[in-house]
Amino acid sequence: MSEIIVSIDDVSLFLPGDASQKHVLHNINWQVRRGAHCALIGPNGSGKSTLLRLMRGELWPAHGRIQWHGPDGPEDSPLTGRGMTSLVSPAQQENYQRQAWDLTGRDLLLTGFEDTPLVYADSTAYRRQAVEDMAARLDAEGLLERTVPTFSQGQLRLLLLGRALLRAPTLLLLDECDEGLDERYRQIFFETLGEYASRCTVVMTAHRAANIPDWCAGRRYVRNGRLLTAPPASEGSEKTPKTAQNNNASGVAEHVLNGGHAMLDLDNVTVFIDRQEVLHDISWCMHQGENWRITGANGSGKSTLLRLLAGDEFVAAGGRFDRWLPGQGGQVDTLEALRKGVRLVSDLSQALYGYSLNALDMVCTGFDNSIGVYRRFSDAERAEATSRMAQMFPDENPESLKQLGRQSIRHLSTGQLRRLFLARALVGGPDILLLDEPCSGLDASSRAQYLHLLDQLALQGIQMVFVSHHDEDAPLCINREAHMEGGRLRVVL
Repeated sequence: MSEIIVSIDDVSLFLPGDASQKHVLHNINWQVRRGAHCALIGPNGSGKSTLLRLMRGELWPAHGRIQWHGPDGPEDSPLTGRGMTSLVSPAQQENYQRQAWDLTGRDLLLTGFEDTPLVYADSTAYRRQAVEDMAARLDAEGLLERTVPTFSQGQLRLLLLGRALLRAPTLLLLDECDEGLDERYRQIFFETLGEYASRCTVVMTAHRAANIPDWCAGRRYVRNGRLLTAPPASEGSEKTPKTAQNNNASGVAEHVLNGGHAMLDLDNVTVFIDRQEVLHDISWCMHQGENWRITGANGSGKSTLLRLLAGDEFVAAGGRFDRWLPGQGGQVDTLEALRKGVRLVSDLSQALYGYSLNALDMVCTGFDNSIGVYRRFSDAERAEATSRMAQMFPDENPESLKQLGRQSIRHLSTGQLRRLFLARALVGGPDILLLDEPCSGLDASSRAQYLHLLDQLALQGIQMVFVSHHDEDAPLCINREAHMEGGRLRVVL
């Protein structure tokens, strides 16, 4: 039998800052052995990410014991845990996005050697060469001189994996790490991971069974903060939601000819970011009744296009962007009116939300489209926000929904936050939703509920522009499609 890397004995814990000290992991027992790669399976909010943070040494047991088995034998110190492990997670990525450090891709990879957020010392020739080799393996040489704020979600996720591998950890912890990667980068990601799997032990979380490599044979199931060796008998296998290829059978989507009023109209639009031309001469129009899907590789400009439509990026001289929103009285000329009628839901908007509010207050900030609370919300507003939350969590009863509303957003899972940010976007009744990889981090059941809700919203007249790398993530209401490549947009359907 292979040697033990981490031993967890009857561990329960609560999250730091939780005054109620409510346990989120309960009586966990597990011995992680060298070479025993394992996938953690469980729904949003079950405790998978918390368990990885425990194994990393970022959280400490309220009850029980965790030990890391290093060269000198078993040790209780979390410093030993951090020295033996690397963790790649949405929370880590959000921290880099939130801080927006002027850090190049090369320096980001170099931070992996010392496991620090920034580079604090000169690097050796060996480390510089190792960074070059890793970038070449990931097909990411073009990212070395660019800065972190200019990366797409997938590009940053890929470099964070490279950063983790450069440490040559004994235990590699991966939390939904392939989310946001296009097909090419996903293939590179798993090929690289497979090469390193013989040198370290991998524990990963995943909501898509197809994204668990064959060599990762172990399974543990996390339900309500408890670790199981088999799935609960009441649960069947998770099924992927129906794809948008079933549009004709759904009765939701029909191909729309350009007969309605033009709502978003771009003519010869170019966008610069940090003096770099990111979008090139885009001419595109969204009419009433249209729901668009935008496809394209990581870094092609999809997210920049959505930020432009939301009013977060600006048109260079010579271009034109006209907006007509029925809910805002027609022609829109002010940024305030645009941001009320067009709402963006993205990983970046979630990452940049730095305030530690409870879930209900965060949803209520959607009425003002503000980051943080600056006024007292009315009873009617709080009731509408609660109603939107109930749409996002249809399986929750009223009491558990109240408990969710009182929780700090810092104590919620990535998947739970994804749904809450859609609720925030919906309060106040926008005309258009801009959705950038909104299903990232959602389990199969939540993903199906989310997509069904989008279809219902489309029937109610809310239009959308949807970005996703997975065909199965596209809602059935999609009736138009365009492809982004190199900052240029081409209409497909």
